[in-house]
Amino acid sequence: MLARRRAFTLIELLVVIAIIAILAAMLFPVFARARESARKIQCLSNVKNIATAVQMYLTDYDKLVPEEHRQEVLDGIQEHCGGEGWNGIQTQANPYLRWPVVFDEYVKNRDVWRCPSATISKKFGIVNPRGGDWWAVVKANQDAWGCYAMGPCDSPFPPGWGGAVTDSFAQQMCAVDTNATTISEGAFVQTVATIDWYELKSSEIGDAAKFVVCGDGGMQNAIWSAQLLAYPEICKLACPACWYPDCAGSCVNWENCSWSQSCGAGDIRFLTDLEFRKKNARPRHLGGSNIGFADGHAAWMPSESILNNSVDWGGYRGDDPNRDYAITGGVGYCGRPTLK
Repeated sequence: MLARRRAFTLIELLVVIAIIAILAAMLFPVFARARESARKIQCLSNVKNIATAVQMYLTDYDKLVPEEHRQEVLDGIQEHCGGEGWNGIQTQANPYLRWPVVFDEYVKNRDVWRCPSATISKKFGIVNPRGGDWWAVVKANQDAWGCYAMGPCDSPFPPGWGGAVTDSFAQQMCAVDTNATTISEGAFVQTVATIDWYELKSSEIGDAAKFVVCGDGGMQNAIWSAQLLAYPEICKLACPACWYPDCAGSCVNWENCSWSQSCGAGDIRFLTDLEFRKKNARPRHLGGSNIGFADGHAAWMPSESILNNSVDWGGYRGDDPNRDYAITGGVGYCGRPTLK
């Protein structure tokens, strides 16, 4: 008599499948954390390289990147682009005074300006085609075509930074569009941001080991608030509803800006509700961000620690010997930090 072959029953198969599904559900988060941990380390290395470049630059020149001082440029960009009395806007209109361009000879590799975990980036629109006479191109095209209707005000870079886009005005092309969904082949993308200080002398930095010079960035390539550094994946986390009086000229009607809603623009709860922020703000690296400091070192910090340890206003240049300098030295809570 032939032995009867025994097969798996349907119940047994279902049990095995259920066990495999449970194990997969347990392991997938572990794999995801391991992958993000690797990305975090790569980003930290990039931030470290930029911080070291800034330290070398400070050693060479004893101050940070120069400002734009030509009165013609200051007046022209102020009239066309605004700037609220601060010439940072005018300086940023000069393609050759942008931090990545200035430090290109120090870092030697433009990929260090990219964070592998970033999902959003500052749009990079205009490639100004002219060399030393870039201002002539701005004047000739200030009322002509421009990326995002901003023309020469919108993050201009020199030739060689836009990949296939070499002359934005002639080609009528942006190098990188909003949220970096369309990128010209070979174009520069920046998701590691820098502070927006210019001509700050080494002697004016209170504690170089606590003074931020770069870190994770998102929709802004300049770190002008602790919120932007702590939660770079959130659009306009700082001053989301014009609630802070010092932010009165920097607010935008984000409710009618569809592309911004996916990253939380305009929701006051990101600033007023701690639990809501922890649940929805999406910190970039396992609950925190990478930061580079003026002494050349870099470190990862939890997002809430960045907010809790940031100075608010005044004392940024070390002129108050009794001040307890917080870990993020030059980063204020809203708007560009003022100086005593």
